[in-house]
Amino acid sequence: MKREYQTLLNGIFVCGLPALNSALENENVSIVIDLRAEARETENSIINANRINIPLIDGESNQAILLHDAIKHVVNAYHEGKHVVIH
Repeated sequence: MKREYQTLLNGIFVCGLPALNSALENENVSIVIDLRAEARETENSIINANRINIPLIDGESNQAILLHDAIKHVVNAYHEGKHVVIH
């Protein structure tokens, strides 16, 4: 079976929206860092995970604070032993 998501580190995964359900089902993910600016507050695909939306916009300047916030959430989850998906 081909996985449609990638492992960055043990417990940290990255994928697009089409592969999110697969990652959630297979990897015991507890936190989803959603970087999509177009994301809606309630996503049907995120059921058993805490969703944090940090909207990064292509071509937009001055997003360093948002990127730092996303990284902070991933690092904290990693240190807490939680599995996280970035998408």
